[in-house]
Amino acid sequence: MLRGAGALAGLVAAGSLAAGCARPEGPDPLEEPLAAARDDAVSAAAAAAAHPELASRLTPLSRARRAHADALAAEIRRARPDRTATVDAAAGATPAPARPAESAAAAVTALRRSLGTARDGAGALALAAEPSRCGLLTSVAASCAGYVTVLG
Repeated sequence: MLRGAGALAGLVAAGSLAAGCARPEGPDPLEEPLAAARDDAVSAAAAAAAHPELASRLTPLSRARRAHADALAAEIRRARPDRTATVDAAAGATPAPARPAESAAAAVTALRRSLGTARDGAGALALAAEPSRCGLLTSVAASCAGYVTVLG
C-alpha cells in the first residue's frame, strides 16, 4: 500500500510540475482593470481641472485610481514577467486628452458609471482569481464602490 501511495504522490508531484511549467498565453486578466484604473485616474484629474469645484472630491479619486493601477501593474509584473513590456508601455503612453464634460454633474455621472463598471469587473475577477490576487481585486472593487457612493 505504501508503494502505491508513493507512486500516487510522485504522479501528483509530476503533474503539478508540468502544470507549473505551462506558460500562460495572451493578456493577463488584470490588464483590463489596470487599463480602467489608469483611465479613471486621468478622467478624474481632467474633470477636477475643468471643474475646480469638484477638485476636492476628484483629486483623491484620481490618486486612489492611480494607486490601484500601480498595484495591479506590480502584480502583473510579478506573476507574468512576459507582460512587463506591455504593461510598462501602456503606462508610458500619453492618453489622448479627454474632452471635459460640459458640466460638473456630467463629469460626476461619467465617473460614477466608469467606477461602477470597474467595481463590477474587479468583483467578477476576484471570484475566479487565485487567493493571492483576490485581496487586491476585492480592495479595488470596494474602493470603486465607495467612490460611487461618495460621488452620488
